Amino acid sequence: MRIRILAGTEVATTTLGFGCAGLFRLPWKADRRAILEAAYELGIRHFDVAPMYGLGRAEAELAPVLKHRRGDMTITTKFGIDPTAMARGVSRLQGPPRVVARALPGFGEELRALGKGPSSRWVGRLLYTSAGYSAQAARLSLTRSLRALRTDYIDVFVLHDPVGHLISQAPSLVAYLNHERDVGHIRCWGVAGEPKDLQTVTQKLQETIPLLELRDDIFLPCPDVTRGTAGATITFGMLGRALPVLRKFFLQFPEERDAWNTRIGHDLGDTTTLPMLLIREALRRNTTGPVLFSSTRLDRVRVAVANADSANDASGAEESKAMRQLAFTVSSTYPQSAVPYD
Repeated sequence: MRIRILAGTEVATTTLGFGCAGLFRLPWKADRRAILEAAYELGIRHFDVAPMYGLGRAEAELAPVLKHRRGDMTITTKFGIDPTAMARGVSRLQGPPRVVARALPGFGEELRALGKGPSSRWVGRLLYTSAGYSAQAARLSLTRSLRALRTDYIDVFVLHDPVGHLISQAPSLVAYLNHERDVGHIRCWGVAGEPKDLQTVTQKLQETIPLLELRDDIFLPCPDVTRGTAGATITFGMLGRALPVLRKFFLQFPEERDAWNTRIGHDLGDTTTLPMLLIREALRRNTTGPVLFSSTRLDRVRVAVANADSANDASGAEESKAMRQLAFTVSSTYPQSAVPYD
């Protein structure tokens, strides 16, 4: 897989990264390990994790995959949202309940809702907490993450979904993060969150942020990607909203599919085609850092990896133009698809 240097840094990694947020939809640890190992064997070298993922277990479960491969892998982890003591206790028993929950209607939607952290309803407040975004909070979180991942440095260390009023003593926070970068405990720092929240956070930090990790999809491209800033950007969320909306469009208007088959040059009746096209388009939009992909199915990981290197082939420009036209057509039919996430 192609290697990309995060703009403005010396961190080199693959264009496609693996996001661990949804990995715990798999109830059993052995299955999660198998997916992580497969992603590595297929060529993915960037893995994105956080203390809150898997109710506090994700970093520790990534550690064995990282062992003996540290120089070959890059890791993003975060600070600012932590699992509560209750969540850590629940995490030890989450396998059987998840087996049952997977059979329930709306399981995926509920998981995504809980994944938003302390703001995600009363259950989220029981499972997650935030000590804010101070230098002290960052120091404690970095120490815990280094221990959980069993490593002596983090490649990318970011504020996790920060809100302005929780960033206290911003100058000392920035000074601490820069110091940890200078001494080698982190290689780069930044902010992860929704594009709509970025302006307030940037103003609070009063400094150009070296790296942004932001949601980006074909209906609402991340502005920092399309603007082509000098800093690095990691993007996520290319499939979460766009894929269901596109599938709904072609189901509701089947006569449109044949016309778009011709315009795009691919069979949209094939279930792998739309994910393939969305992945390639996301890789074209972001040229300054990896695009995160996540799945609990090995066949889908294979599809993603297979298309990572073909994003910029000879037909890429025409395919990209057709995809933008399709996005415009579909968002005209479903205006809500172009509205930022809550």
